[in-house]
Amino acid sequence: LAVGRISRDPSLDLGHRLDYVILQEECETPRALVRFVDFGKLSSAFIGPLNPGFCEVAAHLGENWNKAVFSWMCINYKLDSTIRHNAFARTLPSPTQILLAIMKYFKWAHVGIIASSEDIWMYTAKELATALRNHGLPVGIVTSVHKGEKGIEDTWNKIKEVNNIKIILLCMHSVLIGGQEQAALLTKALEMGLADGRYIFVPYDTLLYSLPYQNNSFSVFDNDSKLQEAYDAVLTVTLESGERTFYDAFREAKESGEIIRDLEATQVSPLFGTIYDAIYFMAMAMDSARRNGVRASGANIAEHTKNFSFPGFSHQVETDSGGKGLNNYVILDTDGHGNQLFPTHLLDMSSGSVLSLGQAIHFPNEVPPKPDSSCWFDPDVLCTEG
Repeated sequence: LAVGRISRDPSLDLGHRLDYVILQEECETPRALVRFVDFGKLSSAFIGPLNPGFCEVAAHLGENWNKAVFSWMCINYKLDSTIRHNAFARTLPSPTQILLAIMKYFKWAHVGIIASSEDIWMYTAKELATALRNHGLPVGIVTSVHKGEKGIEDTWNKIKEVNNIKIILLCMHSVLIGGQEQAALLTKALEMGLADGRYIFVPYDTLLYSLPYQNNSFSVFDNDSKLQEAYDAVLTVTLESGERTFYDAFREAKESGEIIRDLEATQVSPLFGTIYDAIYFMAMAMDSARRNGVRASGANIAEHTKNFSFPGFSHQVETDSGGKGLNNYVILDTDGHGNQLFPTHLLDMSSGSVLSLGQAIHFPNEVPPKPDSSCWFDPDVLCTEG
């Protein structure tokens, strides 16, 4: 869809015909890296990789091959250095920056991270912990979910042993788009009395796409009062979509005959929109490099991602003068009943500030976790005595 629209877009002058090839990434990180080395001959630029475990190596290879790497999934903080990685560009704001802004606003510094046992999520958790620690935040535990009910119980018992944790990041598929593991994990937390408001659970993967929440009910909560109640302790952070949701945009593309697959919008992961935007993002960079009269090399394309504004799949995509994404995010909450999510706060990426939208967060037992000392969020102050 993206490549078709780019080729018909009169505002773009790429100097090349754009085509795509889908490169199958292995699930296990070492094998995925070996496979990526072979991709050098197959493409002129890359949208990916999906596994943060080898992002840095992929960025080095891209540089060496003189091919740009565009990614929404990479969290490695070292990649933000353009001196070190001049052929790498992010198509979304860094997830770490979003989490930092929210944690600072609520003064929740002590973090625990739980990952699904899949390789891609375990590496996501590892890289996320490293990035947060690089900002001086105390990440008390990084663990993965073991199989079966007993395994999930063991995971929560490990978390309980760590003092002071306020916020628990869940690196796995969101229950809202079919993540069974997250559903089992949250239900078990409720059964063990851990969804009582002492922790706030934040799903990680919703940071990577625009979850359609306006006029949308989530059937996963229907007939499951336990999950409803457990989700009261969850704050869902996602890309703000603006006027149209992902589902609206998908239906429009279907009605216009551009999408011919017989799929309902609700059967498609909203990650579709993120990938679409990433491809368009790359085309915009190629166009910008060409207008500035520079050769379409990897470094030049990655360099020309500044001051963008273009219509993405379901929202406007913008970058600042440094090439950083300006997409806004919303914090969504439930009331512990029903099957809908409501926006409570907006994260304005242009200023990095969190703004209340006038709807209070519904915390379990109506009490938020106790705030941590603000010294954790001051880079010039050393926190002592807890």
